[in-house]
Amino acid sequence: MSITNAWLLKCSEFLSIAVGDHEMVEYIQNPVCYEIPATPPYCNSVMFWQNEFIPVMDLAGLHKPAADKADDIVCIINYQAAPMLPLQAIAVRVISAPEKLQVDDQWACEFQQEINESVLINIALSSFTQADKRVLVIDIPKLCSAEFRQLANASR
Repeated sequence: MSITNAWLLKCSEFLSIAVGDHEMVEYIQNPVCYEIPATPPYCNSVMFWQNEFIPVMDLAGLHKPAADKADDIVCIINYQAAPMLPLQAIAVRVISAPEKLQVDDQWACEFQQEINESVLINIALSSFTQADKRVLVIDIPKLCSAEFRQLANASR
């Protein structure tokens, strides 16, 4: 039995993701976001955070494109694309405050059929059940990669 600390981020009523304890940096209500023309709906804005512009991701739109847009709440997540590279940050739209939790390996479960059929399967590491809901563990560097952008844009 192995237990890991994580943060639960609710991207929509139908999509919750988990990120590592060390990846979650900040929770911001009512961020000032700037829309960028001619960009995909899941990443069509940026925000100014710690003296740089970072992308704002709306993962709910990748899961169920007809889903309502997340509230004006974001979680800042740090990631490292490869060893020895500097940390980078992204903002992920969420519908509620993040929840800290301990994840037990025994909670692991199969991916939902909807995930298997969506572009999110390309960044899914695993999933688990928590409070009778499935939670997706995603690979943040893959989410931010050029390869994933191409897949997401092709799936629209």
